[in-house]
This record gives sequence, structure tokens and C-alpha cells, in this order.
Amino acid sequence: MNDLAPLRYFRSAYETGTFSAAARLNEVRQPSVSAAIARLEAHYGGPLFHRGAAGLVPTDLGRELYQMAGVVLNSLNQMEDRLARRVRPVLRLYCFADVLTSPFEQGLRAITRDAEGAVLQFTDDAALADVVLCAEDCAPQGMPFRSLWEEGYGVALPVGHALSREAELSLADLAEVSMIARPYCPSADLFGGVLQDPDPEKALPVAAKAMHDAQLLDLVAAGLGVALVPMSHGRASQRIVVRPLRDAKDVRRRMGIAHRRTSFAAGAADRLASALTGQGA
Repeated sequence: MNDLAPLRYFRSAYETGTFSAAARLNEVRQPSVSAAIARLEAHYGGPLFHRGAAGLVPTDLGRELYQMAGVVLNSLNQMEDRLARRVRPVLRLYCFADVLTSPFEQGLRAITRDAEGAVLQFTDDAALADVVLCAEDCAPQGMPFRSLWEEGYGVALPVGHALSREAELSLADLAEVSMIARPYCPSADLFGGVLQDPDPEKALPVAAKAMHDAQLLDLVAAGLGVALVPMSHGRASQRIVVRPLRDAKDVRRRMGIAHRRTSFAAGAADRLASALTGQGA
């Protein structure tokens, strides 16, 4: 017999005394257990149980098969347990372009620090991810979202920039400053259209357009321009500072974690959330 499922059903029936209990134990329907036992009896040429009011009574053939099947199944279970411990699960992550991974570093370390911890693998498709690092408005449909912090937006400046001495800035302060645009940002259209103003006299000059925020901060640090970014980005690099923007006080985002509806993904989200509680802007 190459299919081990009938042996598993047989052993469960032997140990529980009924086909119905064996079916519940293996999460199958009772006819599946009955059919599997019938196939075993046909294969080995004799009955494995006597059916009675008290339940199943093993025959001599049934007792012999139980002893031999136990050795086979126990060896198989030990092999599977040993191999399962050697193969670390893969946790697929997706990070939106307007999100930095640095605020999540402590939680990501918590997931991977144990020998049995997950291997992190970033994917370019949020729908394929187990865990998504995102703002609430960007959480993939159908994925539960866990909020971790809320933050506003400010102006990212290179360290030493003249405007970095100000505690707070306004759009008027940026009139003569080149901008690094974030066209991928969901909140890009909430800043009053300052980057796309049809009046050339009012539009802020755009020096470059980034593809994601990690690249954006490098461009700011290099002195190519300034950018409107979430306040928490100020902790991501020692080469930049972020100053609050008075004109964008109503523009805020709620940051957190979205995850697939699986126990594995939910467990990873739990560990991330517990490690990150209290962080953020």
C-alpha cells in the first residue's frame, strides 16, 4: 500500500474504537474511513475488526497490522518533525513605496531571531504577501489591518540646510527651494497641488522624482532638493532632518500592518505589533 492515509485511519479506528471517532480525529467524513478500512481488508485478505455493540474489536490480523503500522507511521512522523525543524518557514513581506522598513526593524528582528524563526522574503505584489507594511488607506482588500501609530507630514531637509534651523516651516518658506517629488505617495494630491500648480509663478520647482522613499531621502541628503514626507522619516537617516509643515497639519496617515487571514501571518503580525507598540510619530 503506497497510500498511508488508510493506515492512519485504521490506527485511529483501532485506538478510538469507532469509525466516527476516527473520522473526527482525521478531519474527514466517516464514509472515507469505512472505505479506507475496506480497502485494507481487501488488500490483506481478511477482516481487521469485528463490529459489535461495544464498538470495534480487532481481529488477529488487525492486531498484527496495528503493531506493524505503528512502527511505520511513528518513523514517518519522526522524520517529518525532524525535517520541519530544519526548514524555516518563509514570511513574504510587501512594503509600499511611501513606507520605510527602518521603523519596523525591531519587529522584523523579533520574527527572525530564533533558530526556528521565519526567513523574510520581500515580494513585489502585495496580494501575494503574508504581511504588508502600509498606511491604513493602502491596506489590501480583505486583509485585517493593525494600527501602530499616526503621524503628520513635514519637510525633509539635508543636515545644515538654512531652513533646518526653523522649528516649523510653511509652503511660503519653500518658494525658492527645489523639490524632490513623490508621485507614488497616496497623499501627494493633498498638499494643495503645490507641485503641479498651473501658475508657473506659484509652482515649486521639481528637481527630481523618486521611485520610493528610501531613494527620496538619499536625494535629499545629497542636496538635490527637499521633500514633503511623513514625520517618522526623520529618524531614518542622520543626514536629514524633518521639520513640521504648518500648511499640511490636516494631512495625516495611520501606519501599521496588514496581514493574510492565516495563523502563520497573524502570528507574525502579532510579533511585529508587540515589538513596535509605542513607536512612531
